[in-house]
Amino acid sequence: MSDGGLVALLLVGAAFVIALAVLVPIRVRKRQRLEGTAAVLADFAARNGMRFGRSEPNLPARAPSINDLVGDRIVLVDFHLDGTLRDMPFQAFQVRRPPPRRVWSTLSVSTRTPEYTVVLVPRPAPGPELRLAPQRLSWATVLRTDTEVGDPAFDAAFHVSTDAPDFARQVLRPPLTTWLAADVRAAAAIIVFEPAELMAVVPGPLTPDSAMSLADLMTDLRHRVPWT
Repeated sequence: MSDGGLVALLLVGAAFVIALAVLVPIRVRKRQRLEGTAAVLADFAARNGMRFGRSEPNLPARAPSINDLVGDRIVLVDFHLDGTLRDMPFQAFQVRRPPPRRVWSTLSVSTRTPEYTVVLVPRPAPGPELRLAPQRLSWATVLRTDTEVGDPAFDAAFHVSTDAPDFARQVLRPPLTTWLAADVRAAAAIIVFEPAELMAVVPGPLTPDSAMSLADLMTDLRHRVPWT
């Protein structure tokens, strides 16, 4: 082997060692953060009569819009809480998309994609899909037609997308629209009427506070919607 080849080999080896020294601690910290969050949620669930789990394989089937909102055909569920609030059952999840496919077989597999908090409550009866998103969230509304419902404050605050505009105008009317336009929790969330569930999605990791805030919002929404 020439001196130049030996030097190149040594440089590659040194770069690998440096990358390993950097990425392994990152991976450890990320695992520790995930385990710490899980411990907090498990303790919260135990103290409040809820159930804590590390997976929910049926989430995409129950909430088909989740793949579009997370941005991947595969949705990874880190963990979930099952609870009841004001006699209404809810499920809260921490989800994310997988790392980019090109890094699965490399050391950068330690990359963790951004987390989202998702909460589901049951609809009283199956019905059309309807998505509400703050007007500023272009990533959730791109290429989707905005259906206006005739309440100026609500229409200015929310982008409404649906294949059933008559249903949207039936349910999205005062006092419901007045309440949604004024609620700071709704202003930060994407709300979806799934076929059998009501779903709220916000960026960020699942915490006891975020779970209960969204569960409270969705329970309020379920009781306020004029379903008939």
